[in-house]
Amino acid sequence: MNKLNFILIVCLCGMFTSCIVRDKTYCINYQSIRQKYAQPTKEEPIPEEAKIVVAYNITKYGELTAIVYNRSSEIMTIDNTQSFFVNSDGISTSYFDPTVKAVSSTDLSSKTKGISVNLGSIASAFGVGGIVGDIASGINVSASGTKGQAVKEEALIADQPQVSVAPNSTSVMSKVFKVAFLGKETEDKRKIVAPMLELSDSPYRFSVCISYSFDGGKTYDRILTEFYVDSYFNIPLKEEGKVNQALCEIKQNKPDMYNTPWYLLNFKNNNTNNVRPIGTTGTLYDYQ
Repeated sequence: MNKLNFILIVCLCGMFTSCIVRDKTYCINYQSIRQKYAQPTKEEPIPEEAKIVVAYNITKYGELTAIVYNRSSEIMTIDNTQSFFVNSDGISTSYFDPTVKAVSSTDLSSKTKGISVNLGSIASAFGVGGIVGDIASGINVSASGTKGQAVKEEALIADQPQVSVAPNSTSVMSKVFKVAFLGKETEDKRKIVAPMLELSDSPYRFSVCISYSFDGGKTYDRILTEFYVDSYFNIPLKEEGKVNQALCEIKQNKPDMYNTPWYLLNFKNNNTNNVRPIGTTGTLYDYQ
């Protein structure tokens, strides 16, 4: 190898090395949320006389899904036009969207009749994602056909103002909402230590209101569930790699940090494309 080739190889190695950016954690963010009322436990379960139970599943990306349980022997009517989600920024969004949407589906078969639409597409069009969208994306409603031809089809779908829930059965509310601040990466490097926040002084609050009826829609009751951040930490690393030190500081201020109804840990780093939030994707309950 001559001297010129050696210098060229060294320069190329330097160029490739300079393109590699090592992820560096610079801050740890911790959030825990709860709802206004205490959660049911094994010792104090949901009372037998409760006619409606709402389970709220929140993913580590802040996607909230409401699942309604009708525990009565009567048909329950849910009014989506009077049910809504209020985000932490104060914006209220109804569960009912009057817009008619077009959903297209490409399927590797030629249909002789009917239509094939992936339920994941329908879920996406209605703003349904998260755990519900993941389940729906694997299900198709289709007619029989012959393989070998790609056919693009389209269907029109519309939201329902009211939904009936059979006695002793379950229904998933039609939308999944993204809680504005949960799982969101920020460039905030300030140190924040707030281990015990109340509903009245929490900076992050959101709620869900579901209107339901047991007399065919003649009269409606409402179940309003209020959530809030009850502890919030933003701990910058004092030295590179000192992650355990920051975690210990959170643990000191909040000994039950891993034993709460719902929590989220964010390890903030210099690579915004490599965000790995970890934590519980637990379920919170409310009932009447």
